[in-house]
Amino acid sequence: MKYLVTGGAGNIACQFSHRLPADAEVVLADIAPAPFSKISSNARYCHLDVTDDSAVDTFIAELNPDVILHFASLLSGKSESDRPAAWSVNMQGAFHVFESAIKHDVDRVVFLSSIASFGSPLPDPVPEECEQWPRGFYGFTKAAIERMGFYYKETLGLDFRSIRLPIVISAYPSPGAASSYASNVFISAVRSGSYTLQVRESSNPALVYIEDCLKAIDLLTHAERANMSRASYNLHSCAPSAAEIVAEIQRQLPDVQITFETDNKIADLIDSWPKRIEDQTARDDWGWNPDFNLEEMTKKFVSVLQQMDEKNTDGGEEK
Repeated sequence: MKYLVTGGAGNIACQFSHRLPADAEVVLADIAPAPFSKISSNARYCHLDVTDDSAVDTFIAELNPDVILHFASLLSGKSESDRPAAWSVNMQGAFHVFESAIKHDVDRVVFLSSIASFGSPLPDPVPEECEQWPRGFYGFTKAAIERMGFYYKETLGLDFRSIRLPIVISAYPSPGAASSYASNVFISAVRSGSYTLQVRESSNPALVYIEDCLKAIDLLTHAERANMSRASYNLHSCAPSAAEIVAEIQRQLPDVQITFETDNKIADLIDSWPKRIEDQTARDDWGWNPDFNLEEMTKKFVSVLQQMDEKNTDGGEEK
């Protein structure tokens, strides 16, 4: 099997490379000079600009991948501050990938969407057939690409499958994402003993721990096509409030000082995202079930961060 991962320098792409089969050929492609974190031993890193239709077509033609994991995207903060760039990377990039996938008979394309595609106000829980009226430009591009993928699936026969990710808790948060607060509060708690949150204490968008996130992408990517009853799937794990996250961290690290200085613009965006999301179809079609609740996630993540710091102190290599 050959896998092409666009946005291959990013947090999720680098970590997902370790879950792909050891005998697979894995190519991570991005415009960044190097991957964000360590990639798997069977992966190689290449330069690719998804906004360049000719470059995308040539790359896919030469690689001839079985699966494209389309992760390339400008995130929420950058998408809001530079809409033309977000249109070019997110919308045009997806179009170029879909067109080349059809042209070169790629078996399937897996797209990472987001709960930011829904908008607000929303019912609680958010049903699987909920209308999407996103409030941010990033969320708009995600919703639009889902619709574009559906067209390629239904009209042109592309095996398009998409997953709407909640906020991902990870040791490598993306600096351009408003959602990074949820990872940074853990990271700063371990590494500096303090952190100031710009969301509200009551803010409780849906979250997923990185290991559950990677598990879900793996399950969706390798599910039998005959089992796919829809093009885009919801994903839900947990939705603790910022105050509950702080309390759980302080149970693990009693001396940590965490305060709130709410930035209303950031907080309003975060509070517009879904809290509880119905995801029964993902559970039925490809066996999704999260392994980590807030307590389990906090214990694991704090331990992982502490081990990473010990390796860095000892001169070892960070995973």
